[in-house]
Amino acid sequence: MNRLIVSDSSPLIYFSKVGKLRLLEKLYDEIVIPEAVYAEVVIEAREKPGVNQIKRAKTEGWLKLEKVATDIDFESEGIEKVDAEVISLARKLNAPLLTNDRALAVRAKSHGVSVKWLTLVLIDAVRQHALSPEEAQRVLIDLVRAGLRVRSEVIVMVLKMIDEYRGRQSTK
Repeated sequence: MNRLIVSDSSPLIYFSKVGKLRLLEKLYDEIVIPEAVYAEVVIEAREKPGVNQIKRAKTEGWLKLEKVATDIDFESEGIEKVDAEVISLARKLNAPLLTNDRALAVRAKSHGVSVKWLTLVLIDAVRQHALSPEEAQRVLIDLVRAGLRVRSEVIVMVLKMIDEYRGRQSTK
């Protein structure tokens, strides 16, 4: 397991939309989010697809909320307050930030926070046998169909990496 990860709203939204939020629970000991992310994905989202999965994750205790005070001047950096909180929390916990937001990733890196792309979770899931290569490919397709914006070259790279892993499994 990868111990601890801080998540932005997009991975929670998209994995819950495709019914795969529990994949995060399988891969990480702790998934921590600022209270502002929870407000964004549950309270503000109300009845959108996947909200109940996120609520259940919190209730079951594998999605943890933390109140965050940020020292990042989000206005001068051109980011939302919630993004500043996500970066501050990841920095405080010395944990990678799980996201699919390029601008947030750039800002996080500028603050010394490592970034884990949402699509790479699928490769980790195959490596850790949480998903078969075929399941990972289906989940990637489902994520894109659910509205996840991913550059075509990233999709090709992820599919290739999954295929390479499938090839290694068949030679064992």
